[in-house]
Amino acid sequence: MKIRAIETVRIEERPNLLWVEVHTDEGITGLGETFYLSRTVEEYLHEYVAPRVIGRDPLEIDLLAADLVGYLGFRSSGAEVRGNSAFDIALWDIFGKATGQPVAQLLGGFSRRSIRTYNTCAGTEYIKDAKGQTTANYGIGAGRDYDDLNAFLTRAGELAEELLSDGITAMKIWPFDHAAEKTRGNDISAADLKAALEPFEKIRKAVGDRIDIMVEFHSMWQLLPAMRIAEALRPYATYWHEDPIRMDSLGDL
Repeated sequence: MKIRAIETVRIEERPNLLWVEVHTDEGITGLGETFYLSRTVEEYLHEYVAPRVIGRDPLEIDLLAADLVGYLGFRSSGAEVRGNSAFDIALWDIFGKATGQPVAQLLGGFSRRSIRTYNTCAGTEYIKDAKGQTTANYGIGAGRDYDDLNAFLTRAGELAEELLSDGITAMKIWPFDHAAEKTRGNDISAADLKAALEPFEKIRKAVGDRIDIMVEFHSMWQLLPAMRIAEALRPYATYWHEDPIRMDSLGDL
């Protein structure tokens, strides 16, 4: 089996999304996907990836991955990584279809048959375009039933009750982003800290400990304010704190 073509699918309604189809000469097609700056990633896939992989065996997944990162300018993020990731997902899809097995089985087998889910409290318009991970790109306004981001900012207790009624026992929120943008993550005022803690207060008041709360920080904070925030969250028994500082901030780590 050989790779015959790479096709990309992008729709204007969701300009940050990109689907990647890898076609083979045996009629098996693998589907991958990626997110953010889709036009740039699309160009990379057709200009760089396609010429290097067409005609090759799609089941040589590790070899193909190694060949796509073997140039001097490669880094740990950006369009190249997102494009390579989408291509890699498509190859695993081909592998599963070619062998008639779930990809989980090919990766070593099932370690469990079910997994707990949690609700990432965003809305349908969240980060819809390429403005970036900013509060201006929250996309608030999709309507009550579809905008959990606005819900956790304004009626977090009600949202927690709604999630529990749907059988969801954990929720992830990010009420600290506005404060981080004010200072570029260097500090948080007492007033901003108090405001950001309000959703946690409402959730615990409404449902107690029946729902777990995860906190997303989007890597926006320096170490000292991140530690201050973590201490302030202690009374709310948060389940985890996701990316409070940048992973490449070696001094903070």
